[in-house]
Amino acid sequence: MLSALLLSAALGLQPAPRPAWVERLPESPGRLYAMGTADLVAREGQSITRASDRARLEVVARLRATVKGQTSITQRTAEGKRDGQTTVGSGERVVREEVSVGARAEDLPGLVVEQTFTDPAARTVYALAYLDLPQARATLASRLDAIRLARVRLGKESSRRALWKFRKLTLDLDQVEASLGLLAVTGVGADLRPLLEAERAAVDLRRDHLNQADLPPVDFSRTALGLRSNVDLPPGVASYLKSQVTACGLVSRETDPDLVLDLAFGGGPRGPEFIFTDMDVYSGVTYRLEAKVALTEGGGAPLTRTVPIVIVQGESPEGMVNQFRRQIERWLPRLLGEFKAEMR
Repeated sequence: MLSALLLSAALGLQPAPRPAWVERLPESPGRLYAMGTADLVAREGQSITRASDRARLEVVARLRATVKGQTSITQRTAEGKRDGQTTVGSGERVVREEVSVGARAEDLPGLVVEQTFTDPAARTVYALAYLDLPQARATLASRLDAIRLARVRLGKESSRRALWKFRKLTLDLDQVEASLGLLAVTGVGADLRPLLEAERAAVDLRRDHLNQADLPPVDFSRTALGLRSNVDLPPGVASYLKSQVTACGLVSRETDPDLVLDLAFGGGPRGPEFIFTDMDVYSGVTYRLEAKVALTEGGGAPLTRTVPIVIVQGESPEGMVNQFRRQIERWLPRLLGEFKAEMR
């Protein structure tokens, strides 16, 4: 099977013209744009993902976030001619290889990749991202309201479960504050700061009270765990995962669970899939399963580290589901063990 790039060449198709945003970023009220680039490699989808990640990071960098360990590579080329033919184009591109910011780019609401463009001649993939400032403000306001409602629902409950919930509300407030810090230079969200401070004071007061109380241990036999996945799981996989939950001593329940086993699958150009195909012009077709597994609070706040599961196989996808099961059997007890240790 030929890649899309080779197929276009074989059919004599003309490459798509460069979009205007490659040369000059768009300007739109309420939006902050940035562009990211990546070298075009045999797996085009991998290059698109890398360029998209860099575009999002460039948006965050434009917000004047604290950037640590930043490495920028600037490449400049000059236009020249040989025998009347253009041999080299002109332009400049900046690639941020590693950027660590105070708030993670993926946590910033309203930050999306709008377009990507592959330039085979330049062996480069471009991605255009933007931050929708009104959407970011509205989402952060909704998060603050959700934190307040969660605190009110907990009321005066005195238990380790309540203490755990208040610890997670503190983490939620930290994420909102980090996002507001990124937006501060734009002036968006400044009106939410007093609401954030008032809610933090209320959460801190209850958490500190629970920290000083003599609380009974958590009854894990009555703790419910649900499943969350960004893809439709194959028949039998979901029921298998539920059986593993009960084997670990918890209750499997999808409605209002205390904990969630979050499965975030990767994929090719078409988006996330349980198992997806990857085309390499050199090695042919491979079958891949890529997932990030984590234990989260019911509202989505992470409780444990994220565990990557990567299974790659050539020729056929046969046996990949069994390999996935073995990985789950290895990691699920460990993640639950980490959480139980934290709750003692």
